[in-house]
Amino acid sequence: MRRSATLLSLLLLGTSCIAPSVVDPGDRSLVMGYEDLQWSPAAAEAIPGTYVSEHLSGAVAGVLLKLVYRFDAEGNYTGAALIDGAPPHFEVLTGHWSYQADHLQLDEAAPATVEMTADGWLRLTGEEGAVILRREIEG
Repeated sequence: MRRSATLLSLLLLGTSCIAPSVVDPGDRSLVMGYEDLQWSPAAAEAIPGTYVSEHLSGAVAGVLLKLVYRFDAEGNYTGAALIDGAPPHFEVLTGHWSYQADHLQLDEAAPATVEMTADGWLRLTGEEGAVILRREIEG
């Protein structure tokens, strides 16, 4: 009991040492640096590779914690989605991908707009939100 009281007092002491401040509403959003990336339509031949999600937005962010995709040049993909459930769990994804007119389609799902940066970041944007993925170095 004494240890709990000591921990609680240390936590309260720590918070009382923070000076009060007011943050301008325009400065309250979290800036991750993705805004500075230069996106352009992806070419189909540039897509194959392994990608790990770095940022999720929209409705998809309320369901998924992480995504990993592996696209091959023959039009196959596999991946894993970490679902924010009770408890959180992985679901494995496998199927075929296709590319047409700046859109990536996984199996029969609705196509997503696909964009890339010069250094291989991938952004997929669809009706349910967007995901920014970092290309993994394969070796």
